[in-house]
Amino acid sequence: MRTLYLHELDSHPIPEKNKIMKDAGLELTALHINYREKLGVYETMKDTAIRKKIEFIIGSSLGGYIGNILAEDLGLPCLLFNPAMQYTDVFYSKMPVVNDSKCPFRFIVLGENDATINPNYTLKVFRQKDQESTRQRIITCHKLGHEIDLQTFDEMLHWALYSLQKNN
Repeated sequence: MRTLYLHELDSHPIPEKNKIMKDAGLELTALHINYREKLGVYETMKDTAIRKKIEFIIGSSLGGYIGNILAEDLGLPCLLFNPAMQYTDVFYSKMPVVNDSKCPFRFIVLGENDATINPNYTLKVFRQKDQESTRQRIITCHKLGHEIDLQTFDEMLHWALYSLQKNN
């Protein structure tokens, strides 16, 4: 499955996570993005997704926020780790508002102990979205903070892929 991975703010694609995704059979596109300096990040990622015929989006933190909008806009399933939903338009002047979500499946992993992204706010945002036609699943990990350890990343990736396969 052709997959676009969007990393968190002030980070980069981590080789060990890339390996987990590749070992799971994903054909991976994981670009290093300087969110603070790059203008038009959304447009660049949308163009990349279309050009590479992406079928699945994985995003973490700010990458999860952008990945969610891409999934809604392009009609793709997504896996989001601690998506930074409260940071709407912090670094972007042209983040689109998608009124008619085409995202078929959304998997969300929240760290209950996340001191960076408020998991309660994120839950509220996605509970409102759950009233739309998107099928979504939310898992709150009680011992997880903002950083996603490799074991959790691997387990949640396989959960999402299994769920997608089962529902297709």
